[in-house]
Amino acid sequence: MFEEVVEGMLESKKAAIGAVTVALILLVGFVGALFCLERIPAGYCGVQYSMNGGVKDEVLTQGWHLVSPTVKVKEFTVANEQLILSKDERSGSEDDDSFNVSTADDASISISFQMSYRFVQEDLVDTYTKFKGMNGDDIVNHRVSAVLKSKISEITTDYSMMDIYSGNRSEINNKLTEYLNKEFRKSFGIEVLDASIIDVHPDAQLQNTIDARVTALQNKQKAEAEQETAKVEAATAMIKAQNEADIALMKAKAEAEANRLIANSVTQGLIDLKEAEARLEHGWVEVTGNSTVVTHQ
Repeated sequence: MFEEVVEGMLESKKAAIGAVTVALILLVGFVGALFCLERIPAGYCGVQYSMNGGVKDEVLTQGWHLVSPTVKVKEFTVANEQLILSKDERSGSEDDDSFNVSTADDASISISFQMSYRFVQEDLVDTYTKFKGMNGDDIVNHRVSAVLKSKISEITTDYSMMDIYSGNRSEINNKLTEYLNKEFRKSFGIEVLDASIIDVHPDAQLQNTIDARVTALQNKQKAEAEQETAKVEAATAMIKAQNEADIALMKAKAEAEANRLIANSVTQGLIDLKEAEARLEHGWVEVTGNSTVVTHQ
C-alpha cells in the first residue's frame, strides 16, 4: 500500500514537471515570437536583409510579419510624402530652407519649394542594394536633397527672373515635375508626383530690379495700347473720309445725271411752246442796249 502511494506521488511529480516544462517551452516560444515579429506601418514597405542570405527578393507590406532574429528590416514609404523647403516654418520647414536657383538672364533668386513623392515598390530591393542599406528617409534627406537644388536650376535656367517671379509658374512647375520624376526614378527609385515653386523671395537689390522691370513693362504695355488706339482712330477717320468722299461722288453723279436728263428733255418744240406761253402772258419781250427790256402787248 505504501509503495503504491509513493509511486502515485512520483507520477504526480513527473506530470507537474512535464507541465511546467511545456509551459516554459511555450513561454520561451512566445517571447521568441515577439522578438521575431516585425510590424510594417500603413503606407510603408520593408526590405529584408541578413548577413548570411543578403537582401531578400520578398518585400514586406503593411501589417505584422514573422521574421528571423538575424534579419534586419528597412522601411521605405510607398505612400505620398512631401518634402518642403521653405523660408519659414509656416510652410512646413523648421528653419529657413529656401535656396537660390539660376535664371536665363544670369540672375539668382531665392525660392521656396515643395515636392510630393513616393518610393516605387517594385524597385525597393534595387534601391536598398544601391544605397547599401540606407532607409527611405536617409536617402531623401542625405542623397536627394544634395542634388535637388542643382536639378531645379537645370530647369529654371530656361526661364527669366520675371518668368519665375511673376510669370505663369504652372509651365515651370510642370517641367520640374516631369524632369525630377525622370531623374529621381532612375537615380533613387522615387516617383515624383508634383514639384512646385511655391514662393519667391528676392533680396532688396533684386526687388528694385524687379520693380524697375515691372514699371518698364507697364510703360511698354501702355505705349502699345496708346499706339493701338491711335491706329484705330486713324482707321476710323480714314473710313469716315472715304465714306464722305463716296457720298459726294454719288451726289455729283446724281446731279450730272439729272442735268443730262434735263438737257436731253429740252427740244425746239418745247422752246417754241414756252415762248408762246410767255407771249400770251407778257406779250413780246425785246432786249435793247444797256439791258433795257421793252414789252409790247
